[in-house]
Amino acid sequence: MKKIQKALMTGVSYMLPFIVVAGLTIAITGILSTYFGVKLDVVTKLNGFAWTVMGFIPPIFGAYVAYSIGDKPAIAPGFIGGWIAANPILESTKASGFLGGLLAGLLAGYLIELLKRIPFPDIIDSLKSTIILPLVSSLVVYFAMAYPIGIVIGLLYSLIINGLLAMAANTATAILLGAIISAMIAFDMGGPLGKIAITFIFAVWSNPDGLGFLANAAAFPGCMAPAISVGLAALIAPAKFTESERKSAPTAICTGLVGISEATLPYAFRDPIRVIGCNIIGCSIGGALMMLLKMSTPGVSGLVGVPPANHPLTFMLIIAVSVAISTTLMVIVKKPVLSTDSGTEDDVNIDFTIS
Repeated sequence: MKKIQKALMTGVSYMLPFIVVAGLTIAITGILSTYFGVKLDVVTKLNGFAWTVMGFIPPIFGAYVAYSIGDKPAIAPGFIGGWIAANPILESTKASGFLGGLLAGLLAGYLIELLKRIPFPDIIDSLKSTIILPLVSSLVVYFAMAYPIGIVIGLLYSLIINGLLAMAANTATAILLGAIISAMIAFDMGGPLGKIAITFIFAVWSNPDGLGFLANAAAFPGCMAPAISVGLAALIAPAKFTESERKSAPTAICTGLVGISEATLPYAFRDPIRVIGCNIIGCSIGGALMMLLKMSTPGVSGLVGVPPANHPLTFMLIIAVSVAISTTLMVIVKKPVLSTDSGTEDDVNIDFTIS
């Protein structure tokens, strides 16, 4: 378990700079084009490039999780598996995001460890680490992620979508639906559950009763509140966060304002139960309130989606409530950090006590 925790934190430490660069670039270009009316082609292309970088985060994460376990020969298969997690091979399968990247990294790392134990003839032993191990493990990870794992994720994806559609057909469960949509997005921060929720929103986008815009509004707390909440909590209670988390707090808040929740990942990986649990509670309440008060918006991506909302002030107030709940809970339940953080040495906390 310790080895998996170390691998997870290694992946986070290498992934974090990409999240910071991509997230802040998306935030800055979005603000320039939306609020200052900048329509320059260079700004549009820079925004698109930043989203491309964001798409590389699962394979980068997978590569360095694998590297922590299996050393350099594991980097290529970890990256390949993470890429397939973000870009499925089969049409019937769905992206598994960061969870898929983590799974690919663990699979690649431990596969390399297993292959290293196999004796090779002296004549080809020099090729073992540079060619044989990366090639064999890359092929195994490719087929595992592309087919059995991808197919299972695709089936689960379809089942959840159908369940959400059944809830949407019943007005009595609309409030619960809003809570579920927001909680799904908050749970895995850009991962498969969040993508399922977004896919559901697009599936009902053209609904004549306006369900698509209502469901879209319910997603906003889940997109915005997690990153803003961890950033604010790190500023309010610095003793309960590591040095690297405190330094990343302004970035987390900025990316949260534009609806990018990936900046929450380093916080969640170090202390999953408290961070994810607090975010789910705050965001599910926000999603339920959005549905209860019949908030709707055709807009996307954080603050950009607020002006088109039917009641912008109420809309923002609900998001503020979500942030306040998640932040307050985090400040209460997180334990003080006892040692200075160097970026990777902290184990993932899985115990839950209020301090």
